[in-house]
Amino acid sequence: MASNKYGLHFYLAVGFVILLESFTHGSPVSVDVNTAAASQLAEAMDPTANPCVDFFQFACGGWIKNNPIPASKSGWSQFEIMYQKLTRELREILQGKNSPNDPAPLKLARGMYADCMNINAIETLGLTPLIDYLAKFGGWPMTLKHWDESKFDWKNTTASALTTFDLHILMSVFNDLDSNNTEMNSIYVDQDSLYLPRSVLVNPADNPQITTAYTTLIVESAKAVRSWLKSDVTDAQIKADADAVLKFESQLAMITVPDENRHNFTRMYNSMSLVELQKWTDSVPTGKSNSKAKINWQEYLNKIYSVVDIAIPATERVIVVETNYLKQFVHLLDQTPPRVLANYVHWRIVDALATYTNQQMSDLQFAFAKVNEGVSQPAPRSSKCVDVVNDLLGFALGSVYVEKVMDDAAVDEVKEMVTNLKRAFKSMVIEDEWMDTETKLTANEKVDAMIEFVGYPQWIKNKTALEEYYDGIMNASTGFHFHNIQQVNAYLSQNDLSVLRDQVDRTEWSDKPTTVNAFYSGTTNSISMAIKVNFEMIGESNIERRCDAFAGFPAAVLQPPYFTKGISPAINYGAMGSMIGHEITHGFDDQGRQSDKNGNTVQWWTEKTLEKYQERAKCFIDQYSNYVVLNGTRLNGVNTQGENIADNGGVREAFRAYRYHVAAHGGADSSKFQNLTPEQVFFLAYANSFCGTNTPEELGNLVETDPHSPHRFRVIGTLSNNEDFVREFKCGAGSPMNRLNKCVLW
Repeated sequence: MASNKYGLHFYLAVGFVILLESFTHGSPVSVDVNTAAASQLAEAMDPTANPCVDFFQFACGGWIKNNPIPASKSGWSQFEIMYQKLTRELREILQGKNSPNDPAPLKLARGMYADCMNINAIETLGLTPLIDYLAKFGGWPMTLKHWDESKFDWKNTTASALTTFDLHILMSVFNDLDSNNTEMNSIYVDQDSLYLPRSVLVNPADNPQITTAYTTLIVESAKAVRSWLKSDVTDAQIKADADAVLKFESQLAMITVPDENRHNFTRMYNSMSLVELQKWTDSVPTGKSNSKAKINWQEYLNKIYSVVDIAIPATERVIVVETNYLKQFVHLLDQTPPRVLANYVHWRIVDALATYTNQQMSDLQFAFAKVNEGVSQPAPRSSKCVDVVNDLLGFALGSVYVEKVMDDAAVDEVKEMVTNLKRAFKSMVIEDEWMDTETKLTANEKVDAMIEFVGYPQWIKNKTALEEYYDGIMNASTGFHFHNIQQVNAYLSQNDLSVLRDQVDRTEWSDKPTTVNAFYSGTTNSISMAIKVNFEMIGESNIERRCDAFAGFPAAVLQPPYFTKGISPAINYGAMGSMIGHEITHGFDDQGRQSDKNGNTVQWWTEKTLEKYQERAKCFIDQYSNYVVLNGTRLNGVNTQGENIADNGGVREAFRAYRYHVAAHGGADSSKFQNLTPEQVFFLAYANSFCGTNTPEELGNLVETDPHSPHRFRVIGTLSNNEDFVREFKCGAGSPMNRLNKCVLW
């Protein structure tokens, strides 16, 4: 018998037996899934750890010991295991034989996978298609003995990269719902993402190992292109050009707005006509060293939208997200020599497309990943090929995948959970003493209006509907991997651009069911869950886009250990219920609270209530900013506040929703996990869903760039604020898992 000073007693000898009884109709199937789930929870635990001192170690110590990070990964977690399972299932689909009744997009997906796996053809083609594309814009200067400056125009090059490969270089131009009027789409202009974390590029001398590896990647990639071209440009010239590229990207980083300052939607909404934008940027004082830097906005946007036959008039209103960036960007362009600018733009294209070419280029990418991410072995090519095909044709794969893993009963069970979670959130709002009545009513209206996407859209099971969705895409693969990527990306990129004038459809699925993740979209006020794809082959440094107002739960995330049909509700609500609650709460985090029930940026809070909200939000900022990782590095409580608020609120809502479920289905949940109560199992399942570790290199990247806290802190930070957890585990006041000054918002 082990005990702790906080009054909690368990019989938790190592290797103990799990007894988890069925709670549903005595079904043998339910017994099996419950027994399997209980075994997994037990194997993940460290029974020697005190749950009131370190619940992450208690719930995940065994999992971490038994799940070392694979050599090809920079991290390993429950999500990664789900993704690995998804990859195997999708690989089986892609390796399957076509039948006459298969939809054309599925046949295309299988052809693309086969071409991706055809290493001989890829090696024979080598760098030719990449170099041919670069040649359209004068070629990559650092690889050419004689570069003709007159053949390069950064506007032509970046417009083509966007419409052909969905690559955003120097600045980001995209359609999105107008956040001040979500009944229409608008053109947004924003700062570009960077290859390395902003903090590294701003202070490259403080990060010599990463910046040296990055420069080496540029240099060696250029040498490979030089060799293919049989150019006689010198190594010294390539190195000098690469150093200039790093310096320019560092200057770009200095003018970008850091993530912690990108939380105010009102500040980032600057609507103006192209005439106004033109006058505004023309007024920026410059040194007139680079005449090609001048931007004719109407001309530039028409270069982009002409590929979908949309004319952009001078009266078109665009939304500039970061005005200061744009001003400084115009000035920086004018001060930058054309050769440096051309080298940078071409480098971003080369980097993004390198892994679609030969093994030499992939090896160079991997050499950088070894330093930057801490991986020691490249991922299997088959996994990479599954990733890229799923990213481009995920609905086609999903049409088969959902038949294998999802049924209507499972969808109904999740929808019932969503209903209970919404009810729980609304009841908590009513009970909150810091909110006034007017704001409470508006908050609950927003919850009621929230759209949920669960599992998959029904239309993907219909062959005709699926083929209509991909209408216009090629019917068969080209036989060459690079050309497949180019053609399908061009179709999808242009399809995104084409909706600018379309009527808004809030019920449209924006993500494929083969995504391991969950989402909240502010502009559509919706939630969804999906399996997130590994974008290693895509080459974009920051692939995730701003998510608008919707919430969804794709089929791929509605799998064990997060959700299992018919399993103990304590486990389903602890893991999946908390995830659903997390996404609902995003509608009321530091950014979500700025939008109303229709997704419009509106101040719907009274001033008094908003002040109290901000006080409580600051509690989370301070709490998480004091967590230390990586030899003294602290978490960024500002960047992570939205996710931390959602984590904390999600668990509180899920626990209440779990009790609603038990009450509605007759009596107490009878699940038994040795002598853990069902309520304790709920929190164990929550923590188990975050079991995971990262390499030190990747953890450093995550602390710099990820809005989520690392695995450990998503458990201890959340549960140490949770009164239900403290009560159920009888943790004494002031114990590590029972903070004296708890942060509570939702």
